[in-house]
Amino acid sequence: MFGIRILGFGDLMRLYELERETGLWVQGFRPLQLDALLDWSGGVADQQRWDLDALHQQVMHFWVDRAGEIQTWQVRLRSLPDDQCLVAALGSSRDWGLHLERLLRV
Repeated sequence: MFGIRILGFGDLMRLYELERETGLWVQGFRPLQLDALLDWSGGVADQQRWDLDALHQQVMHFWVDRAGEIQTWQVRLRSLPDDQCLVAALGSSRDWGLHLERLLRV
C-alpha cells in the first residue's frame, strides 16, 4: 500500500532537505498536473520495485477525490513567487509510519 499527500507550498531549493528529513519521496510541482504526478510516481515505483499499476491507480483516485482542493492549489500556486511549488510526498505504509513516529519524537 502506498500513500500520496500534498504537504503544502514550499521552496524548490528545500526539496532535497525535506526528502531527507521525512524519509519520503518528495517532489515539487509547478504547475500541478496529473501527467507530471503520474510520471514522478512511476519513477519512484520503478526505483522501489513497487507495483506500478497499483500506484498509478492510487494516484488517479487521489486526483479525482481531491479535485476541488487541487483546483484551489493550482489557483493559489499562480499567485506565489516562481521559486515556490506545491510539494507532494509519496511513500509506502511503512515509510509514512516511520515519518509519523519521527514527528512524535520531536
